[in-house]
Amino acid sequence: MPGPWDLINDVEPTGEDPVVVNPLNGEAMRKLDIGGVKIDRCDSTGAIWLDRGELGQLALLDAKYKRVIKAIDVHQEDDVPRKARGRIRSPRTGALMLIVQDPDDKSVEFDVCPECGGCFFDSGELAELTDYSFVDRLRVMMGRP
Repeated sequence: MPGPWDLINDVEPTGEDPVVVNPLNGEAMRKLDIGGVKIDRCDSTGAIWLDRGELGQLALLDAKYKRVIKAIDVHQEDDVPRKARGRIRSPRTGALMLIVQDPDDKSVEFDVCPECGGCFFDSGELAELTDYSFVDRLRVMMGRP
């Protein structure tokens, strides 16, 4: 049985999808393809950046790819909590990002760029989000039960 990293492909940055720099540490994030959805992940912090629409695309993936996300998105103990670090700037636009919480579970939160719609997840947050009803609501909004 293949491991989670066997189902992930590295993707080269392009002019249309350039390198994303992690706003927490200034390091270039690695571009990955998971089930046809391109995401950006920091090897050092485990943080993940999703461009506009990619969160919805991940919500539509089948179960094996959702298991891959859970396997690679593990909370790292050295993470600086969001409340301690404060708001961050979007790696795409430089705009101050908004903190979004799932209205049904306040423990699930992430950062969203108000200009480009991209989402930034600290390590473990995307996996948490896939556990909760927020993803189910995204499916319904996209017309997929």
